[in-house]
Amino acid sequence: MSHRPTAAEAVALYDAFARDYDHRFDTEPMRRIYERLAWERVAALLPAAPGRVVDVGCGTGRNAERLRALGHAVVGIEPSPEMRAVLADKPALAEGFTLRPETMEDAPLPEAGADAVLAMGSLQYAADPRMAVARFVRWVRPGAPVCVLVDSSVALTFELLRLGRGDEALVRLEEGCGVFVHAGRRSGVHLFDAGGITALLREAGLARVGACGILISASAQGREGCAAAIRADEEGVLALERRLQAVPALTDAGKHILAWGYRDPA
Repeated sequence: MSHRPTAAEAVALYDAFARDYDHRFDTEPMRRIYERLAWERVAALLPAAPGRVVDVGCGTGRNAERLRALGHAVVGIEPSPEMRAVLADKPALAEGFTLRPETMEDAPLPEAGADAVLAMGSLQYAADPRMAVARFVRWVRPGAPVCVLVDSSVALTFELLRLGRGDEALVRLEEGCGVFVHAGRRSGVHLFDAGGITALLREAGLARVGACGILISASAQGREGCAAAIRADEEGVLALERRLQAVPALTDAGKHILAWGYRDPA
């Protein structure tokens, strides 16, 4: 059975997730820390002067709120009606925020109109990630960054092997897809390794491409061990993760891979 994502599955899953989404990210140790680590790296890639940022799969507006706090105007793309309903209740997004209710494949954005495009956990739900990244690159002005956060195929393989699910690990590697399940809903997700996602960015015309692993210690400790370590000493884990991010050989061990590049100004 194929687990390749479809827009309908992804929207239904996030509709079910919407009302609990912010609470889960605020309270669950691994979600909280990977979001914090990813944002630190993304913030460093953003233009210093306020600009226009496209937030692909903006969800309940967590990153959009951070972007607005920095002065950026934000265009959020979010196809889930329930996620949009939660987002609509956030006062910080009353100004300087434009919502597009389409999918990343269908949103009608102008070429070279953005100072950055972020797809933090959304690219993996695209029917065709290659085509989606090509759209992201067209949306940014020359010299501007595109940044994506995706799930690591290597980290998932380690997790499944640790759980004694070797056959499933091999299937996931062969398909290049995993499955995300919440509240009885399920959706396929594309999986990536560092070489694959950076090659995709270069193929789309990005230069100065880079990547790092996010939540690398989870591959060594497992979910429960990593969550326990965060509960015991969150700042210590953050400090360790920042040092691990600087080791290129460990990128694929991150539960997530953050990858970025800049539209060629030529």
